[in-house]
Amino acid sequence: MDLKKKINLMGIIISFIGVLVSFLLAIEYFGLGTQNIAEGACSTLGGGDSCAKVAESSYSYIPFPFLGNVPIALFGFGFYATVLYLFGTNFKSKVEEEAKNSARIIFALGALAFLVDIGLLIISVFVLETICRLCLITYFITAAILVLSYLLLQAEALDFKKAGSLILGSLGTLSVVFLFNFSVGFTASKLIASPKSNHLATSKDMDKSAIEERIKAYEASANLNIDLTGSASMGKPDAPIVIVKFADFNCGHCMHTSHILQKVLAEYDGMVRVIYKNFPLDGSCNRLVGEPRPGATSCIAAAAAICANKQGKFEAMYHGLYENTEKGVAHTASSVLNLASLNGINTAQLKSCMSSSETQNLLNKEIDSAEKLDIKATPSLFINDKRIESGTPNPEFLKALIERLIKKL
Repeated sequence: MDLKKKINLMGIIISFIGVLVSFLLAIEYFGLGTQNIAEGACSTLGGGDSCAKVAESSYSYIPFPFLGNVPIALFGFGFYATVLYLFGTNFKSKVEEEAKNSARIIFALGALAFLVDIGLLIISVFVLETICRLCLITYFITAAILVLSYLLLQAEALDFKKAGSLILGSLGTLSVVFLFNFSVGFTASKLIASPKSNHLATSKDMDKSAIEERIKAYEASANLNIDLTGSASMGKPDAPIVIVKFADFNCGHCMHTSHILQKVLAEYDGMVRVIYKNFPLDGSCNRLVGEPRPGATSCIAAAAAICANKQGKFEAMYHGLYENTEKGVAHTASSVLNLASLNGINTAQLKSCMSSSETQNLLNKEIDSAEKLDIKATPSLFINDKRIESGTPNPEFLKALIERLIKKL
């Protein structure tokens, strides 16, 4: 086997590893708050919950119409799969000029991906202050692809000046390959990460000492005297375990948390009540947030939820708003009225209620409550008047804590 074939074979192997690792990262994003293979892989590498912390950040995804929030990992999946295709065709190619062109294209794509990875690493270290071990592997893989493509250029005695024009000329083919791979990755990772049952995971696969440590920290914390009057809720009104959730309907992690809490309500029927408090991350209606968002979509969703609750239809609106978030449908006056119509909510009353000062006063009351609790991020959860760690809750810890509280009743 000559040198060029060896380089291409190495490129195939490394790109394939990149496909697998980026696929795991996509599963981690879609499976936030659940026990999944990606979380296990990150822990095995010594990363603890670093991958989950990165996946929970607002830097982990890009919002797209109809698709919703798409994890950046899937773009990596599409990139590595496309480069795998290029190395593969280069390995089999018997036409010298085609091989030369592929080498230039791989180098250009590798250089672009390397620059993106540097930006992501900077965000991870200096903004998120953690390094996801799986993400770090992809950075090394991208660097390796760049080096291998450079070695191919050297082996072919080529420069890369024509790379830009070659990419433009091959844009149609590359786009089809990328979109096909992206679609496969998107569908498969979502299916794998989807909840398979209505029950929370047990703690048998978790570090029991870590769970116990978190429960002790919870038990030692102070009661916060959270005002629960006037806020919407789900579950039995006199349930002994009360979970308060401060959230934004545009927040993807709040959406993941809503799935987890639905399982809690189903598994501990009659024992748990979930109270929802709005904390829209939008300066248009939340004085604690600096910048207003275009369209004030978080504010519209919050008002719709408050007003649906007045008609006894909070749960239908709650689920409908998060379903729209998942689909990438913006929360507008039109979209919430459509949800109302589909769920038997009086649209005229809803419209009038949403623009009323009373609704804004109720929203302000919830924001005042958030300020007293020093809430700066969503979701923020409290159980029986005590704080738990903000972000998507770990189901194993949540199950263990609830069962501990039940035993003390």
